[in-house]
Formats: sequence, structure tokens, C-alpha cells
Amino acid sequence: MLEGQGIELRAWRESDLNTLCALRNDLALQDLLLTQARPGSLERVRRWLVDKSDQEQVLFFVVGRQGSGQCLGYIQLVNLRVLHGTAELGICLAPEAQGKGVGRAALQLLENYAQQVFALRKIVLQVLAEQGAAEFYRRVGYREVGCLQAHAFQNGQYRDVLVMERLLEP
Repeated sequence: MLEGQGIELRAWRESDLNTLCALRNDLALQDLLLTQARPGSLERVRRWLVDKSDQEQVLFFVVGRQGSGQCLGYIQLVNLRVLHGTAELGICLAPEAQGKGVGRAALQLLENYAQQVFALRKIVLQVLAEQGAAEFYRRVGYREVGCLQAHAFQNGQYRDVLVMERLLEP
């Protein structure tokens, strides 16, 4: 378990399933994450978590409130390429955890861990161009390296997607 600034990053547990299921079934939130949302039962979410946990190229953590362990969402690095020192970021926080420093704290813990344990040197992400999250990523040190024009199809239209990266301190 990783701890800092009022949060913890930890492995998922059965008590997290209801919260994670609600997040995975929140269609508007999943749109923002550039995923193709599908209705998911508790069992489907459990299988998704087991699958994530078993993949060697994935670091997956539940973001919990320090002390109580209350599930606030999840953060992950996928396509972890140790040889190249790169990975792709994904973060999903419950609406009530957004805008309170939880994302910043979780990202800092994850980056430090991935750098120390896996010698990660760069994290890449994709975010909708008009989404407020792009500004959050800029504030925490990510820079825009490209724009995939008309890349994501949502609500009957194609939307631009920014590609951002952050080089981690050696």
C-alpha cells in the first residue's frame, strides 16, 4: 500500500465493488475517459478487476481515503514497457473526490512508485481536447505533444483528443 496526503493506493477488495461498479456504469464519466461504456454487473466488474490485476503490463490501484480506506476511484498505468521506461495513464475518480487534490496526490504516489520500482521515465495519456482535465494535467507537469483530430466518436460527433506526456525526474 502507498500512502500520502490523505489517500492511499492499494489493491482492490470486495468492499470496493459497489463503488467501482457505479463508476464503470456512469456513462457520462466513461465518455470523459474515452471508453466505450457497457452496462456492468458486480460480477463483470469483479472479472475486470481480476483481469487487470493479472496483467504484467498493468499497474492498477484503488484510490482510497487514508484511514477509512473508502474507495474514491482507481488509477492505473497500462502498456507498461519496462525496456523503454514508458506507460499510459488512466485515472477515474468518483465525482465527490474530484477537485479536492485527490487526483494530484494519487498521481504523485503512482509516479514515484513506478519510477522507483519499474524505472519508469515517461507517462503518456490521452484526454478530450475540450475537457477540463487537460488543464489539470498541465498544472501537474504534463505537456501537450499532439492532437488527434476528430479521433473520438461521442454523442454523434467526432472530437479531438490531446496526447500529453510527462518526463519523470531522474
